[in-house]
Amino acid sequence: MDIGIFKHILEFVRSQAPLEFIFSGGEPLIEADLLREMITRIKNEKLDRYISVQTNATLLNNNLMKFFLDNGINLEVGIDGKKDTTIKNRPGIEGGDFDDIVHGVNLAVSSKGPLTATMTVRPQSVDNLFENLKYLASIGLRSIEVHPAFLENWDKSASKIFLDLYRESSLWELKEKRYGLIGRGYSKPSTGIWDMLALPNGKVLGNWVLLSFPEEVRKDFYLMDFGLGPSGQFLKGAKSYFTDLSNFIARNPQSSYRAVSNFNARKAVETKAGSCYKSRVNSYIELCEQIEQIDRKMLILYN
Repeated sequence: MDIGIFKHILEFVRSQAPLEFIFSGGEPLIEADLLREMITRIKNEKLDRYISVQTNATLLNNNLMKFFLDNGINLEVGIDGKKDTTIKNRPGIEGGDFDDIVHGVNLAVSSKGPLTATMTVRPQSVDNLFENLKYLASIGLRSIEVHPAFLENWDKSASKIFLDLYRESSLWELKEKRYGLIGRGYSKPSTGIWDMLALPNGKVLGNWVLLSFPEEVRKDFYLMDFGLGPSGQFLKGAKSYFTDLSNFIARNPQSSYRAVSNFNARKAVETKAGSCYKSRVNSYIELCEQIEQIDRKMLILYN
């Protein structure tokens, strides 16, 4: 992202600070110097209440780790379990790359700084959900978000296996007294949740899930363009989007982040009538709703 676009974004959100900033990719650590500059600017201007960097940790080193620790940055590592599952799930990852990921995780764990993990579960590897979770716990990860992969074939059989193993994992979490090992933040009730997902070219989407669709769908959901000046420019359709989102939240005042993301997924499918994504989005949302039911019960037990 051009640093000028980044400055425009900060100027726009300044009045709403403090905010949460999440740096994602691709791989943010490829542009480590730019990442440092952006984080330093946010911290110096006191705009944040939370900053997270989503990374596969292959490029994490002692100098970067010190910078993240000094600035209280959360690292969110993408690792889907054991080597065979992670390699199968993530195109381009090979055996040596996985070893680098684990090395980065070990560095982050030993630093004792803020650290979370995202474990994406795909239908073809769903049978290994519980074993993969236990593996990630064994290498020191203390908070793991377990997510079904979006836009994949979550048929009734795969969904049932996911839910059965997710429940089993939750019971194991209680039995082992590892409270909070499975991150359930996406299922917590909240109010007024929304994203401003700024892409490198300055265009803005209203939610992370929209980034998962190909450009032919995504192009109808760009809300702003910060490449057009310091104030940005709202694009066609933004007003109706914000109205629909506000109405959804008004009807569901304690919507979880997961529910808001599913609102966006449904809206994308409805806008593209007859879309080939419809059945997969619907089955994914149904699975997510059942995950949230499990999470809400576990959150009550935690309290």
